[in-house]
Amino acid sequence: MSGRPAAHAAGRFDVAYAPLAPGVAGLGEIAILPWDSEIFGFAVADYRPRSADDLSREAPRLSQSIRDWAAEHAVELVACRLPADATQGSTALAVSGFRLVETQVRAMLTSLAAARLPPGRLTVRPVEPLDTEPVVRLAGSAFAFGRYHSDPLFPRSLANRRFRVWMERALAEPSEETWIGVIGPPGRPDGFLHAELASEVADVRLVATDPDGSGLAGPDLLLGALHALAARGARRATAQLAAANSAALNLYASLGFRFHGAEFVFHWSAPGSRHLASTRDGV
Repeated sequence: MSGRPAAHAAGRFDVAYAPLAPGVAGLGEIAILPWDSEIFGFAVADYRPRSADDLSREAPRLSQSIRDWAAEHAVELVACRLPADATQGSTALAVSGFRLVETQVRAMLTSLAAARLPPGRLTVRPVEPLDTEPVVRLAGSAFAFGRYHSDPLFPRSLANRRFRVWMERALAEPSEETWIGVIGPPGRPDGFLHAELASEVADVRLVATDPDGSGLAGPDLLLGALHALAARGARRATAQLAAANSAALNLYASLGFRFHGAEFVFHWSAPGSRHLASTRDGV
């Protein structure tokens, strides 16, 4: 289960979008992602078409424009999201060398109070200093979903590193909205949940349990965390999930969450990339 990292070090990781091709507004905007680029050790970017219709119309220019921009900025990977029903836009991306790596959906529980959640069987407690090292270690090994994990050309070690650094920073530089709960004894947590609570909405960012355990703690971890977040003032809860993660979808659905906003996530790999399997290994 995964979402978005919390905002850390204001200004340091700001994303600055600019036109992909000046003078061709229909191609939209693109930006280097400083947070991911620092973690991976090479530049990655995010591309935002102005609209799926514009993307379809400008498809003949897209492939070369992406190549030129990536070469100019030494970018090795470019991501792009489109609504899952944007068929023509998806076709334009595919023709231009983008690969579909994941489908994501947004889960929403519109009323925690009305959900009538069953009582939790496990105590979910606030994270303690003794939990820091094992939580970070767990974050670097527990995940199989997320767009970097789902990309067969992307190194698994770097995908794992991203979640490890995510939790290192969430623990070391928490914002006022950050909440991290764990299950298990101090210093030996069996799982954790990271959420950001703002405007009475609890956005669940990461949920992980020990991959060497039984896996039975996951439902109780989420349930107990929702109770704790409701006690802290959350009235609604949201999460971003990989559509391929059927266990997570079933769990969230059983607790009353509903799904909307399905998106396709695409990756483009630069020719000659030193870090991605497509060119490094001759795939």
